[in-house]
Amino acid sequence: MVHSSSISVCALVPYPLNTVPGQRFRIEQWQPYLEKEGILVDFFPFADARLMQWLYQPGQWVKKAAGLTAAFARRIRQLPAARRYDVILIYRAIWLFGPAALERVASVLNRPIIFDFDDAIYLLHTTEANRWFGWLKFPRKTDAICRLSDHVVVGNTFLADYARRHNPSVTVIPSSVDTERFRPVDRASTSHHVVIGWTGSSTSQTYLEQFAPVLRQLVVRRQVEIRVHSDRPPVLDGVPVSWRPWSPETEADEIAQFDIGIMPMPDELWAYGKCAMKALLYMACAVPTIAQAIGANCEVIQHGENGFLASTPEAWLAYLEALIDNPALRKKLGASGRRTVEQRYSMQQCATLFARVVREAVSRHWTTHHS
Repeated sequence: MVHSSSISVCALVPYPLNTVPGQRFRIEQWQPYLEKEGILVDFFPFADARLMQWLYQPGQWVKKAAGLTAAFARRIRQLPAARRYDVILIYRAIWLFGPAALERVASVLNRPIIFDFDDAIYLLHTTEANRWFGWLKFPRKTDAICRLSDHVVVGNTFLADYARRHNPSVTVIPSSVDTERFRPVDRASTSHHVVIGWTGSSTSQTYLEQFAPVLRQLVVRRQVEIRVHSDRPPVLDGVPVSWRPWSPETEADEIAQFDIGIMPMPDELWAYGKCAMKALLYMACAVPTIAQAIGANCEVIQHGENGFLASTPEAWLAYLEALIDNPALRKKLGASGRRTVEQRYSMQQCATLFARVVREAVSRHWTTHHS
């Protein structure tokens, strides 16, 4: 039931709905719970489906330029409509490229601005297809958006440390999991061999591809299936791999069929800003998880209790082999991981936290501007 005094939110998001993990596992999936709290969210994506298709292909510069120009014009037309809402939510940025010009326009609309991000977007990070385009991202505009905002919401403490250098009003709300959709299944009779699984987008898949040397050693030493669920076939030289095309409809079922979930990452600043989403999805499905021992992974996983944290190839192989050889250990860590997600990372809990931020931002803005 919607509260009698509802708060309307204009969500300016970069991507089409139900396409990009960060956006899906944050504001998009919180929407129905926010509505129960009396907070009504309308989404205004910057990119459309065609632009998203072109952006991650090599070349296509004319189509990319035309698509970005059309998206920018659409965004300019949308901004005045934000006045009809009680709150403006910016997820990552109002537009995909360029300086914080449109955010400055939004700041003069006399509406509280909440800025949400879940990656180290203040660092330059581009795909191979758009490497020469990188300078157009203006990563340091994130500093300005933090300063322009009434409140900043981030996915982990690493990002919070950065945000607090530019804005004192910062709240950590982890990316969250729909524990009704992502849930355990009985895997006892589904396969005669152990499935080592990875899920993710084409951009984060580079981390898996860098992990190929460990997987090459593993498939020599143990009979396993390496299964990848993503939006492009992986390049894993010398590693037999079973690739399953990603879709939001099959995602939960695919992950639930893993026997072990892996989240390898390089030890670099961009990786420290990641929000452990892969690990949380595996754990929600009671899939025992091994993750790189960096960043938010260390906040989510208590080593040896609800998963394993690895920092060297030798450690990765040792923990993989321990789980492959010991079904009881897989079951124990999987069950503990599921409890962790239920207790700390469910979307209901995170949506409630976000609702509190929205109400406080509205109250503070009203008091400041109307007292």
